[in-house]
Amino acid sequence: MHRAERLTPAGIAPGVPLHITENGWPTGPDRSPERQAEVLETTVRAIAECRDTVGIGAYTHFTLRDADSGASGIFHHFGLLTDDYEPKPAFAAYRELIARFGG
Repeated sequence: MHRAERLTPAGIAPGVPLHITENGWPTGPDRSPERQAEVLETTVRAIAECRDTVGIGAYTHFTLRDADSGASGIFHHFGLLTDDYEPKPAFAAYRELIARFGG
């Protein structure tokens, strides 16, 4: 749908791969680290399942570590690690997903 409605009219060839970038789900109040791992796994598996059909060439998670794990706003908590590099559950999940689907 995105290709047909946006890319083709813009003159972008159908074979150009899509790159999904800056994707993530932050932790915070009512957003547990375990839920972050679940959302990441669901997202990456869905992308992997349709990558050939849709033409997805790459997926990049938004950020490796939190900007400020002590901050109250969720926008500081997108990392797979805390700001002192302690792994959140999503870190292990992402490693497993890369081993399975990526390279």
